[in-house]
Amino acid sequence: MRTLSLICLLAWSLIPIHQGRCESPGVAPLPDDKPLKVGFLAGRPSHGYGSHEHYAGCLLLANSLTEALPNVEVKVIKQGWPDEGVKALEGFDTLVVYCDGGARHLLNPHIDELDPLMKKGVGLVCIHYGVETPAGKTGDAFLDWIGGYFEANWSVNPHWVAQYETFPEHPISRGVKPFAINDEWYYHMRFRDEMKGVTPILSAHPPVDTLRRPDGPHSGNPAVRKAIANHEIQHMAWAAEREGGGRGFGFTGGHFHWNWGDENFRKVMLNAIVWTAHGEVPPQGVSSGDPSQEQLEANQDEPKPAEAASHAKQKPDAKPRNAKRIKRGVPQDAKANGSSSEAAQPIFASQPVSKQTPGHAVAIDVPLDGAQQLFLVVTDGGNGIACDWADWAEPRLLGPRGELKLTELKWKQASSQWGSVNVNKNANGQPLRIAGEPVSYGIGTHSNSVIRFEIPAGYERFVALGGLDNGGTDQAGASEVEFLVYTQAPPLAIAPGAASGSHEIADALENLDVGTGVAAMLFAAEPQLLSPSSIDIDHRGRVWVCEVVNYRGHKGKRAEGDRILILEDVDGDGQADKETVFYQGTDIDSAHGVCVLGDKVIVSAGDKVFLFTDRDGDDKPDHQAVLFSGISGAQHDHGIHAFTFGPDGKLYFNFGNVGQQVRDKEGKPIIDAAGNEVAAKRQPYQEGMVFRCNLDGSDFETLGWNFRNNWMVAVDSYGSIWQSDNDDDGNKGVRINYVMEYGNYGYKDEKTGAGWQSPRTGMSDNIPERHWHLNDPGVVPNLLLTGAGSPTGIAVYEGDLLPTLRGELIHCDAGPNVCRAYVVDNDGAGYQAEIRNLLTGSRDPWFRPSDVKVAPDGSLVVADWYDPGVGGHGMGDLDRGRLFRIVPANHDGNYKVPKLDFSTVNGAIDGLKSPNNSARSVAWQSLHRMGAKAESALLKMASSENPIYRARALWLLGKIEGRGPKTVAQAIADPDPNLRIVGVRLARQLNLEIGEYVTPLIRDASPQVRRELLVALRHCESTQKPQRWAELAVQYDGKDRWYLEALGLASDTDADACFAAWIETVGDDWNTPAGRDIVWRSRAKSAPALLVKILQDPATDEADQARYMRAFDFHDGDEKELALKSLLGL
Repeated sequence: MRTLSLICLLAWSLIPIHQGRCESPGVAPLPDDKPLKVGFLAGRPSHGYGSHEHYAGCLLLANSLTEALPNVEVKVIKQGWPDEGVKALEGFDTLVVYCDGGARHLLNPHIDELDPLMKKGVGLVCIHYGVETPAGKTGDAFLDWIGGYFEANWSVNPHWVAQYETFPEHPISRGVKPFAINDEWYYHMRFRDEMKGVTPILSAHPPVDTLRRPDGPHSGNPAVRKAIANHEIQHMAWAAEREGGGRGFGFTGGHFHWNWGDENFRKVMLNAIVWTAHGEVPPQGVSSGDPSQEQLEANQDEPKPAEAASHAKQKPDAKPRNAKRIKRGVPQDAKANGSSSEAAQPIFASQPVSKQTPGHAVAIDVPLDGAQQLFLVVTDGGNGIACDWADWAEPRLLGPRGELKLTELKWKQASSQWGSVNVNKNANGQPLRIAGEPVSYGIGTHSNSVIRFEIPAGYERFVALGGLDNGGTDQAGASEVEFLVYTQAPPLAIAPGAASGSHEIADALENLDVGTGVAAMLFAAEPQLLSPSSIDIDHRGRVWVCEVVNYRGHKGKRAEGDRILILEDVDGDGQADKETVFYQGTDIDSAHGVCVLGDKVIVSAGDKVFLFTDRDGDDKPDHQAVLFSGISGAQHDHGIHAFTFGPDGKLYFNFGNVGQQVRDKEGKPIIDAAGNEVAAKRQPYQEGMVFRCNLDGSDFETLGWNFRNNWMVAVDSYGSIWQSDNDDDGNKGVRINYVMEYGNYGYKDEKTGAGWQSPRTGMSDNIPERHWHLNDPGVVPNLLLTGAGSPTGIAVYEGDLLPTLRGELIHCDAGPNVCRAYVVDNDGAGYQAEIRNLLTGSRDPWFRPSDVKVAPDGSLVVADWYDPGVGGHGMGDLDRGRLFRIVPANHDGNYKVPKLDFSTVNGAIDGLKSPNNSARSVAWQSLHRMGAKAESALLKMASSENPIYRARALWLLGKIEGRGPKTVAQAIADPDPNLRIVGVRLARQLNLEIGEYVTPLIRDASPQVRRELLVALRHCESTQKPQRWAELAVQYDGKDRWYLEALGLASDTDADACFAAWIETVGDDWNTPAGRDIVWRSRAKSAPALLVKILQDPATDEADQARYMRAFDFHDGDEKELALKSLLGL
């Protein structure tokens, strides 16, 4: 069997494979004379206007079906189960049920009546709440009929933006294109065992913050938390086939009625209805015209509230209103313990109030401490909003001016997720009653709800009773709410305007979720700026913006060209109040990068990199030059990106896989420090690349290659390089890279340039791994896979203002609408990371963070491209753009920028300690010019207890003439491995002999330090290299892929000599797990013969044979051919 397996693997590696596409068998169409009959069962009115619109939704879907397919007959049955019983349902080919679920599901009492129809093959479609039913008899029926259901204490019902990017080959998927939409997407459904007969249709990875609520029947449980922690895919829509031929479909979306206006959202449902009826779904799906706003508003159960009326769009003030509005993240346990702190926690937070609570109510009496606003918030108790009628009974303000009833004070804004907010009436307009007792005066509402008042002067306390109204407790549902009182905009409640998807500046903060321990505020917004693609922050705290209008299909829209803006907060209150146009022109249309270095400004745009100089400081360029040219990908997202200044005084930048090549300012090809032309020709470079050069463009290095669309690099103070890389859309393979220098990162096949889908020996079953060729020898591992997305700007945070973020990567991903921190930890010779969300557009999917930078005060500024879509070179909104600022949770929001005097040694040292990269760049250049005059101050900084400060000082000290070797010696003797790494990197840049830094560290305890020695050996020409490499190779543990790839990239430039030195060192003991890995990775001519020995070794696991066979593909020449023949016994 072993011989046969080897021969099959060998044949696989040598013979071309021809693939055929396997088509799913089509469903036979109904005869033309037999129409498709669809029955809709619309549940009773449930939620407020625009939500759970069962009747309006059924009518809209029915009309869409008949518009698209003339031979379809529809009937919509209103108010639930028909009066005439199951007979009214006979003759339909499928039934569509859109209703409230759980214990109130309209099908629950009729399971036995309906089952014979199901056994006859009648289809069944259940929408949104209609997929929830109790476990037991009804749950078992749903498993049979539609393949799955929402089970309380197993499934969850959060609101979130689901991104659907890939779809199965199934009739329901026909014509459906990738889409993202905000809904109450239930997930973690209870499905049939082993998904028998069930095909997931809409699947995605819910973000972790969808489980931010405490555990409850609908909000969370240990099983779902474990599933999300393990990154298990979740299914929000599915198709099922029954024994006997019946078909079912479950769809957890449909909370927001407006979502039926989305073509893809609607098409999934229409296709499913036709499929469950055994109809033929057209090749492009059931296509219907988008409903108008008037059609969407028609037939709803509730009258249109006044606050939902459309308002003429008004031009906002130059400075956003409500100055210094701050939204603060709240710890998950804030509501439970009712604590109050400066972090915008509620001043009152009740325990859950239910029918078990004495009197169904809680007393509230809290001081206002001079607050000017009052927010009364009701949230669900973690089990959904059903029956959550709530009253603020006898709410009043007390103080020196006496007593003021809130029923006599007009609120500024009020919203409720069901019913309406009413004075002296409950959410349904009936008298207020709590526990059967009338309420003398009060405000009736329903979870989730926010009511905002402005507090008149002269009042110091708020007093009320928060209770459950009998309108909810008299029902069978589990009424349970929490009452919260805030004096700042509430971070956890449903935001006013959120349900309507408001895009107004006033709602910008409320539509974001803010991470624990931090707060966010709006720094600038339209019309101050539009669509920022990239930002930088100078040493004065001013934000420089690439403002893009002339993008792709909108090219020429602004005839004067796109702009580089400077936004400044003159009065220091945390909001920009001055805008300056630094430069405007068509030559920078669709710019992707701006980097500010004192009086120099680098702009990456189109096929060029421009260097602007402002000599007189008037914020207008006095000189414009070309730094680099000839870059492909003008008006393409995968072209040139932003530059950044490194701690070594050099520039770092990258381009995506359309950039192709970099040429000098005169258009001539660049030959880099390794002697290679900088071009994607697989010699060895291909696809996206990372670069380093001097400030004038000289000493050009190519540091990494074979990325797809690596958007911007960040460099920490130790010289480590970090970036993100986007996958081929739809494969959930977005990655974060630690860029180990001179590595190949696996987007395309290293030798052939073939894409990840091309068959190859040993390819992974896991698509993200397969996508990046991670099973191939010679591919550097990923730091982190983040799933689906459109990754953008990245920064390293090394400031003090946000200490919990120190040392973390801060990254924007416009696809899932999030700005994150990546908590990086050591992993052998490399690193690993975990995700922490900072800003999430939970209620506004137009939030598209495009870049993030660290300001001089240590705060973060996040740019928001703000658009309905992202990717595919589309741009749907040209009129908006925003900047948000992230500060500590207890921050006052002011923006105080330290003033620095770079002309003095001490002032420049302060600048070198700045958390702001632009300030450090000015300080670095000033201190470098000072040379020996700055040596004493730098030596003092190099002895700091702060390793970040030590690193920055050592880089500069090492570049003072005559100080290089002793600075390297100081660095490699540091107890911190990161500082020893700095020493190795500095020695490389100074071209020191390897005996001065490799030999002393050859047995270093840190695998990361030894990794860096291997990187240093790659271009080393010393005769000592092979032996030093062998000494490092014998320290490989057989497990650390980072270390293995460092060994590989070090030896690739001298593979035969290095491999021979290793064999001489280990002798016959080479055949160990570590040794086999080294053979697998090596490109030496003698490696194929050892691969044969491994394959023929009885101890080699059969599962590993494909891996070793794949290694042959990376060899050429007679040695490979002889080895393969020997394997076949020839």
